[in-house]
Amino acid sequence: MWGKVRRSGVDGWVAKTCAALCVLGLAGLGASWLLPEPAAHASANAQVSVAGEAVDMHTPPAAQTHALAQRYLAGSITLRAGEITQQLTRAQLGARIDAAHLTALLSQAADPRSSLRRVHAQTLRDRPIALPMPALLDDAPSTRWLLRIKDLVDRKPVEPRLDPRKGTLQAAQDGVSLDLLGTLERIEEALGSGATEVNVALLPRTPLLGAHSFDHVNMGVVLGEFETRYNRGNTSLDRTHNLKVAAAKIDGYVLQPRETFDFNAVVGDRTTRNGFKLAPVIADGELTSGMGGGTCQIASTLHAAVFFAGLPIATRFPHSRPSFYIKLGLDATVVYGSQNFRFKNDRSYPVVLGMQVQEGRVYASLHGPTRDHTVTFIRHVDAVLPFEAHVHKDSSLPSGLRVLSQRGVPGFKITRFRVVTDDTTHVSVRERTQDSYPPTAEVWRIGTGGQPPANFERPKNDAHPEYVADEYLQVTQTKDQGTYEVDREPGRTGSYGWTEREGMVSR
Repeated sequence: MWGKVRRSGVDGWVAKTCAALCVLGLAGLGASWLLPEPAAHASANAQVSVAGEAVDMHTPPAAQTHALAQRYLAGSITLRAGEITQQLTRAQLGARIDAAHLTALLSQAADPRSSLRRVHAQTLRDRPIALPMPALLDDAPSTRWLLRIKDLVDRKPVEPRLDPRKGTLQAAQDGVSLDLLGTLERIEEALGSGATEVNVALLPRTPLLGAHSFDHVNMGVVLGEFETRYNRGNTSLDRTHNLKVAAAKIDGYVLQPRETFDFNAVVGDRTTRNGFKLAPVIADGELTSGMGGGTCQIASTLHAAVFFAGLPIATRFPHSRPSFYIKLGLDATVVYGSQNFRFKNDRSYPVVLGMQVQEGRVYASLHGPTRDHTVTFIRHVDAVLPFEAHVHKDSSLPSGLRVLSQRGVPGFKITRFRVVTDDTTHVSVRERTQDSYPPTAEVWRIGTGGQPPANFERPKNDAHPEYVADEYLQVTQTKDQGTYEVDREPGRTGSYGWTEREGMVSR
């Protein structure tokens, strides 16, 4: 769709020019019509420019139109949003020139007897004639560029938060959003005037809550908590970075009564602009590099804390393969735009979320005024699904050398229960769900190359240990005793060597 509609024909541009000149002295226009014809003639030596570029009035207007339009469209406009800039040609922004209108303007400016020249002589006298460029804007190309800038500019407001450990308030931060329609109007104005820089229009975004909203929040008691461990080694630095970025977006979040916590909405897209880095992630059951790797450990640890707090869980997905950092049935996987973790505050008071990542420990906690529930997690392995072994030939390895690229992980089907007991009434509510974890194939690389060079280093096998899971597990968390195992039975899957006993280990 084209931008502002321009009036067509010579008269349209004359009317526009007259209107502009009226601002500086239209009062003299009426008198000019009363003068005898010779006296109304304007000077034949007027200086003329179009959008700031001087025009040679000795050249016929029609001969100048194309060259003026081409030079103008090749000129650049810089879109600026603070420190963010984008330089584009006017043509890239979607500008085009109405050649007929430009020729008509030049013809009027060249004719001393034209209305334009006579009005100019009466109002601006010997000052140069500054003509606008009759440019029209196709919104589509401009919008595409502005949306790219918008992705860089837009910043959500940060709501005020409470520090659950210190009991202090963290101040809110305003956000900002690029105003698309307002910026398009500024671009159109710049096209007419010949300006080479446009400051994009910005709209402020204020936090929804004020500091006073937390005046009466009581977070003296831990409602539920959970802890997982992470690798602090140098090979996991980017993953550790992602853990801390995601945790910082959750720590101190105040979940109001009847409000639903949305993990993906709070943490945001896992992009470099949002603070994340590339790190190992699980994709289709296999470990690979992906943006924001490690975010699932934050979601899983928080899910377990919510589980033991007894809050209703609205949306949760198990991983596509068991995770070593958390027990089967307590994990939660998240993928921005497709898989989410959501839970609701069904209490009559606000719940404050805590999330810490430090010294190899991820700790999630929920805080409120009182804890009056005991929560028990019960899990039973219903079925085990053997993994397959895949062998790939690799010419980069010496002939016959076998390297374990990915350790196989059996699949599991489990039933889990959550039993929430009211400590006052001693009434228990039992929830039952089933999870399915598909098997992860074991992948071997077999060398087909020649003799290894003198400095050859053998690639390391996948360092993950064999995955074991108790066939039956019961864990309880209470206000006084914290988290402790009530009962566990290793069964066939809970001791090392079980995959070999089951005949899954390849030769």
